[in-house]
Amino acid sequence: MPKINICFSSDNNYAQHLAVTLVSVLENKSPDDEIFVYVLDGGITDENKTKILNLKNKYDFNIKFLTIDQNLHKKFPQGKKNHITPAAYYRLLLPELCPDLDKLLYLDVDIIVKTSLAELFETDISDKYYAGVIDCDENIHLKRLGLKHYCNSGVLVLNLKKWREDDITEKFFSFMREYPDKIVLHDQDVINCVLRDGMLRLAKCWNVQVSLYEGSKEFVQMLPDARIIHYIGKHKPWHANFKQVAKEEYFKYLRLTEWKDYEKGYRLKLYANLPLFLIGKFLRFLFAMERQNGKKVLTIIGLKFRFN
Repeated sequence: MPKINICFSSDNNYAQHLAVTLVSVLENKSPDDEIFVYVLDGGITDENKTKILNLKNKYDFNIKFLTIDQNLHKKFPQGKKNHITPAAYYRLLLPELCPDLDKLLYLDVDIIVKTSLAELFETDISDKYYAGVIDCDENIHLKRLGLKHYCNSGVLVLNLKKWREDDITEKFFSFMREYPDKIVLHDQDVINCVLRDGMLRLAKCWNVQVSLYEGSKEFVQMLPDARIIHYIGKHKPWHANFKQVAKEEYFKYLRLTEWKDYEKGYRLKLYANLPLFLIGKFLRFLFAMERQNGKKVLTIIGLKFRFN
């Protein structure tokens, strides 16, 4: 029976989304998969923990909440992306927080899993620090950080044994102390910079990054074959907007959690926003200026003009 160690990191604001991601894992696991879940707990309330633990009434899995010192966030550079919380840094501490584990699958909680994770977890990374999928905006980050590759940290297979052997956690903190101004995308920048020569590249289907960003268009085309959908960026499927790609996948699993009533309020808010959305769309049809593939695109009455 395959034993799969999975780690999530969440504060109380993301408890609902943690439950959705977890349910997607449990709904799509193989009958033989033995799921062990570790939650880096950045302040989840007892009430919300109970809602998550109640999933055990329906699904067979093991779960452990790992309490995080709330003062730790003061040690981390805050970066420039305000939709990323300090909880994102907690995964840098995993070798110490999970001392009995040599290998761990880390998943963000803005993710939907559509298949068994056994194949992913069994990826051979014995001579690597981690395995992951390239970031949809890799080219931007390569120039920014001077790297040869840049991985999205939302789905990672981690070799914790090798991290401990090479004292990687201390190297993370040393990098943050020495180069705080380089850090824009929190732990993702830190992992890519410190472990630049220790990555195994995974097939893109394991982290299909969808958003309103230009860089994610290639990934959006891969949605039919996605094994994991990752809602990157500040626009999430639980936000009342009309543009979010693949949002119904989120609500499909939300309905299987104790947060299922959230959808009613979401739908009401969405319909209330419809008039403004239509007005905005009409105005953008009349006139809009945007950037696509490095070029400026001017739209006038539906006609598009591209120039450098």
